[in-house]
Amino acid sequence: MIKDEASFWTIAKTWLKYNTDKFPKSFLIEAKVIRRLSISFPYSELSEKEERLLLRAKNSRVISTHSDIGRVGTDCDASVISGGGFIFLKNIRPRNKTFYVIDIEKFIEHRENSTKKSITEDEVKSIAYLTANHV
Repeated sequence: MIKDEASFWTIAKTWLKYNTDKFPKSFLIEAKVIRRLSISFPYSELSEKEERLLLRAKNSRVISTHSDIGRVGTDCDASVISGGGFIFLKNIRPRNKTFYVIDIEKFIEHRENSTKKSITEDEVKSIAYLTANHV
């Protein structure tokens, strides 16, 4: 699962570099994948911490400090993120180039109105902030 998310994030980062105009100036992202051979994404795969940070980024601000401890160092000492919180979700199946960007509040609203423990790809399509394709 972690390997699939890492592979997806590499692709999503490249796509994002050319599509930042589709988003607020500052936002937070959590990349998630629908597991292989599965047809839905369990709501529980988004942790409480991830959800809380995405909501705070959308409705207030997230302040992250970056430690200079160690030899590598950091780009800067802190970052302040506000304006949006999104989940990037992709179904990890062969040759699938489509992924979905979901606003955190839409995701939570759908979860709270659902009687199921997971969200299907068709349901994701209906609440997606945008649908993206990568090469």
